[in-house]
Amino acid sequence: MSSRTQTQAVLCFGLFVVIDLFALFMPRVHLGFLGLLLTPFIGGFFTFVGVAIGDAICRAMRPDLLLGSSSVELFKAKVFWRIGPQAIGWFCGFIAYQSVMRNVFGIYA
Repeated sequence: MSSRTQTQAVLCFGLFVVIDLFALFMPRVHLGFLGLLLTPFIGGFFTFVGVAIGDAICRAMRPDLLLGSSSVELFKAKVFWRIGPQAIGWFCGFIAYQSVMRNVFGIYA
């Protein structure tokens, strides 16, 4: 695994640990023991897969030259190609995590 892939995996897992801690201490959220135990692993896995796919798409499709009529347009294009596909992949992985937790384990996370 490359250092870039390891960084993505650690960030996805760490983000779900933080989400898990928020869920643990919020009064209206009840995931139960199994939900609190599975959330970092299942959520981290699915979001990591989404980010890895988004990163692969970004590397394959990233343009060599960005053109814009203004500096704001150029800035938006640079920001999109820096984090856009990975963020879209993370969101798709989060949707997959929600689906697995709800349909397989019966936990409404």
